[in-house]
Amino acid sequence: MDEYDASAVRHGRGQRRAKLSRVADDAELKSWVAGVFDRAAPSYDEVAGAYHEEFAVRLVDAVGLHDGDAVLDVACGRGAVLVPAAARIGSGRLVGIDLSTEMVRLTTARMLMLGIDADVRVMDAESLEFEDGSFTAVLCAFGVFFLPEPEAAVAGFRRVLAPGGRIGLSTWGVEDERWAWEDELLAGVAVERRAVRRPFDQPDDLITLLGGAGFTDATVRREHHEVVIADEAEWWAWKWSYSLRGVLEQLPPERLTRLREDAAERIADMTATGEPLRLRLEALIATAVRPQ
Repeated sequence: MDEYDASAVRHGRGQRRAKLSRVADDAELKSWVAGVFDRAAPSYDEVAGAYHEEFAVRLVDAVGLHDGDAVLDVACGRGAVLVPAAARIGSGRLVGIDLSTEMVRLTTARMLMLGIDADVRVMDAESLEFEDGSFTAVLCAFGVFFLPEPEAAVAGFRRVLAPGGRIGLSTWGVEDERWAWEDELLAGVAVERRAVRRPFDQPDDLITLLGGAGFTDATVRREHHEVVIADEAEWWAWKWSYSLRGVLEQLPPERLTRLREDAAERIADMTATGEPLRLRLEALIATAVRPQ
């Protein structure tokens, strides 16, 4: 073998090692994220108002579900999207997947309580276990920014969609400036892991993501919803009810205490006028079509 070929082989082996290392890192991250949401599941979307349900209705409306649709809800959480989707599709098929075992357990129980026929199961969004063209709509509410390989995942969403099928994604947009101090407090927090990989908080980010996966007619619209937080105690409980929990769990007790004390001072300033604590949430809702 000449020197050129040997170099190529070494390069190829290096690429394989790098890929195997990345896959292992991604698997470890997914396991950690699943654990965070397992622990957050009991209070997820039940503190500071069920804002996920508010935005879920708008996502379902934006996609335009119809009677008889076969719908896949990726990263279904506690079923915020499944409930309004079920109301639109009538006799259609409804499937929800999530990486968190506890989310799936609680959502399955909720669907049974509500009398909704939904198949809810544990599954990796980046490794969908469905045949090509199995669904007429794929929805993913506030989930793509957790994925290590979002481009590959969205390509997988396209694969399981039938030609002409619709996709709907939602992500968080512009943050409420009144609460900018939260980022200031957390900016100095050093942790090993964070759940959010890429925020996709700009419309162009979502257009590019969908276009790169082969979707057409992509559009993005902004939706808003305001929640009212009762007091500092509810604010603190809320921070433990979603992905930020993963950051807080990594802090030593004394750092956690200081963080809460600093936040309490900021919240006291916000409530000094007697006004309630209001938080304006902005969601970006993107829709697109798999070409015929």
